[in-house]
Amino acid sequence: MLESPFALLRRLPAPVRLLIAGTFVNKAGSFILPYLTIVLHREFQLSEARAGALVMAYGTGSLVSILVGGMLTDALGRRQTLLLSLFGSGTLAVAMSLAPSMRAFVVILLLFGFLADLYRPASSAIISDLLPSSERAMGFAALRVAVNLGFALGMGLGGLLVDWSWRVLFAADGLTTAAFGVIVFVSIAETRPLVDVSATSTGPSVWRDRVYAQLALASLGFSVLIFSFVTVLPLTITHAAGYPAWVYGALVAVNGILIAAFEVSAVAALARFRRLKVAATGMLVAGLGFALTGFVPHWAWFLLTVVLWTAGEILTVPQQMAFIADWAPPEARGRYLGLYSATWSLGMALNPLLLLPLHARLPEPLFWPLLMLLVVPSAIVLRRLDATADRPELLRGRGEAVPPLLATPSTEP
Repeated sequence: MLESPFALLRRLPAPVRLLIAGTFVNKAGSFILPYLTIVLHREFQLSEARAGALVMAYGTGSLVSILVGGMLTDALGRRQTLLLSLFGSGTLAVAMSLAPSMRAFVVILLLFGFLADLYRPASSAIISDLLPSSERAMGFAALRVAVNLGFALGMGLGGLLVDWSWRVLFAADGLTTAAFGVIVFVSIAETRPLVDVSATSTGPSVWRDRVYAQLALASLGFSVLIFSFVTVLPLTITHAAGYPAWVYGALVAVNGILIAAFEVSAVAALARFRRLKVAATGMLVAGLGFALTGFVPHWAWFLLTVVLWTAGEILTVPQQMAFIADWAPPEARGRYLGLYSATWSLGMALNPLLLLPLHARLPEPLFWPLLMLLVVPSAIVLRRLDATADRPELLRGRGEAVPPLLATPSTEP
């Protein structure tokens, strides 16, 4: 029987619970990206091509932001990186709401894209620092729940705000981001493990770590698969099956609801199993869910496939992140987690480039099963790493946790 997620969350240290709460506040106010194209097209009269180019530039800045955020997380510390990202991007979001011209707006937008995602590796590193190995998967699952619930709420609120005033929309995004910054400033101390400075400069490089490179490639294949739900799936539901757009929206909303309701409890229930085997199984379940999508053009069938690939996502992501946190040297944890996040950004960019042209040329029952080719190799890689790498004597960050003194709230900069 699954344990209540609320009971499980109460077991986490107070700084982790506050980080999760702050993430929810931040994501509930993340209005800019979902509605950026609408604002650029409607308010600034940009063509779809120019608006798309700006959104792509923002996405490129986000990818760079995540990678730099991982390095800053290790060099400056988790807390300083969070504060830089949250207060910096919050200020820039408010500045965009006051921008007097399109030229000024674009300059601020590009700076915003660089700062906005610096915090992501730092958040993951805090969970890795404060939780023992056995609880890290649950901590990452809780963080994902906060992201999904906050994003779902933000989509609804943003839809109301963008029709009222785009300037209020941008200002609200900035203020909620700054609110997360206040939570960090008041309640979360630095958690970076105390390591020898020379170890930081001479330690292993994430770019030369062969085990990690294999996991990153497996993650990239999985992320390309998952982002089909925002690129190809809407075309299948609305064009091929002939449903209105709200049916697609309602079906995809089930993904967030299931993650919020079951992910933390499922991760806790699976704690006794080998995590990379669980993750490999999850990849195959997600692949099966997408592979079945094109066979029956009916909403009930689509709902079944959404449940399947969501179950695969729940099984895969927290377990992969827990392994990364254990595998990474403590002094390089931010870089390892940052590069993992970057594989998801890269997957989102590659998905439409690779799959939309293919979808346009193939019938639905032939296209969707081909997506299994993205995850079968990834699942095989994870099974191999389970046997060769996920062993206690090889896990450099296993059991590494911040002493209670470092985890207490502080307002020291």
